[in-house]
Amino acid sequence: MTKDLATQSVFVLLVATTCCLAGCASARDGEHGTATPGTELPPTPSWAQVSKAQIAEARKLDVPVAFANKAGIKFVLVPEGDFLMGSAEDEPGRYPVEGPQHKVTIRKPFYVAIHQVTQGQWKSAVGTKPWLVERAHSVRDDPANVATWVDWDDATNFCARLSKKESRPYRLLSEAEWEYMCRAGSTTRYFYGDDLKLEKLNEYGWYGQEGWYGRAADDRYVRPPGLKKPNAWGIYDTIGSVWEMCQDVMHPNYEGAPADGSAWITGGPIDKEPDHPLRGGGSHSDDRRVRTASRHSYHQSASSHYVGFRVCCDLPPRK
Repeated sequence: MTKDLATQSVFVLLVATTCCLAGCASARDGEHGTATPGTELPPTPSWAQVSKAQIAEARKLDVPVAFANKAGIKFVLVPEGDFLMGSAEDEPGRYPVEGPQHKVTIRKPFYVAIHQVTQGQWKSAVGTKPWLVERAHSVRDDPANVATWVDWDDATNFCARLSKKESRPYRLLSEAEWEYMCRAGSTTRYFYGDDLKLEKLNEYGWYGQEGWYGRAADDRYVRPPGLKKPNAWGIYDTIGSVWEMCQDVMHPNYEGAPADGSAWITGGPIDKEPDHPLRGGGSHSDDRRVRTASRHSYHQSASSHYVGFRVCCDLPPRK
């Protein structure tokens, strides 16, 4: 009997030791980003208005659903998925440049800034104030306001500087990624619905009469981001505010466009310099221009009071 109890005790000790070692290894794996069953993700920040789909994606990938970087830019996770890019031929207000409507599959989740880049964030990374150079339109020198009067090269340079400072891969969105994150699962004219009578559009974006023309001359400037309602993924100001630059070269339609969400950087008409697509519309735009599928062409070296940009961040490769 004594011999049997001794043997049993040794067996229990061996099992406990093995489990302890396995648990330690599992914990170490979790520290390096490998998914560990049962582990808790960092709590969702109070400023992040994320959906169940985003939380589920974060759990699957074992990454935070939202984070803020050292520059103060706030990001939320955009989950993988499919969507129809462009507008249907019978959509009210449609432009021919928005077709043909085609399926795009976003296979790589990514983080996107919930706001457009602000003057304060620009100055901290680049050290300049380009919005003070031009006086043709009212501009408020305020760190909280959106950074404008920057061109496409300026925007990509900002991303490169930010990447170097923070050791993370920041960049402009591809045009497909932009429309996907703006739609946030919707299929309507605006991410919140078709709203043919424009009963709710002012709740979600600065545009037209309220955003620009209906204001006194000294009150016509781009507002700080985040003052209107966000879309279903907690992303603000994809309606109006400022047009947002994308990576792609502009094409007259979507014939031959990539179906994987990547930037379309080949082809396209080129005069002296490339054109790039702008998305989202601006404070001065009418309701037709701030539809989700609306797109506009813009010279690479052009800059304006009504054009800015938003950044995104790639996830690190999974181990």
